[in-house]
Amino acid sequence: MTGSFSERIRKARKHIGLSATEAASMAGLTRKSWERYELDINEPKASSLSMLVERGIDANWLLTGKGSMIQSQGDIPETTPLDPDLLRIIIEELETFRQTHKPAWDSTQVARIIVLAYAMMAAERQKGNIPDPASLHFLMQAAAL
Repeated sequence: MTGSFSERIRKARKHIGLSATEAASMAGLTRKSWERYELDINEPKASSLSMLVERGIDANWLLTGKGSMIQSQGDIPETTPLDPDLLRIIIEELETFRQTHKPAWDSTQVARIIVLAYAMMAAERQKGNIPDPASLHFLMQAAAL
C-alpha cells in the first residue's frame, strides 16, 4: 500500500499539477477544506475524488494504494478500471450514513469500506442485478460496530 489515503490525495493533486487552491476550486471547496483532506482531518466528498479520477488518477490506487497512480492507457490495464458513477453512488451513500450515524472512522477505514462496497455492488452488476445502494447500509452498520 502506498501511504495513507490523505497522502495519496496530496500526491495525486501534485501529480496532475494543481495547487491546493486550484484543486479546491475544481472540487467546489475552499482551500482550507481541501487542506483538511490532505491533513487527514476531514474525509473527501465524492466530487473531490471524482475530480481527481476524471483527471487521470486511478480510483483503485486512490482508495487502496494498490496498483499504479495513473489510469492505465495501454492495451492491458494493470487493474480493472473502476466505474466512476458506481464509485460516486457509494461515496454519496457513505456520506449520508456518516451524517446520520456519525461513526468514528479514520480515513483508512473509510477507504476500506468504499473498496468493500464497490466489490459488493460490482459483483451484483456482474450477476445481472441492479445494485441497490440501500444495501450498503448493512455494510456500514457492521463497520460502525
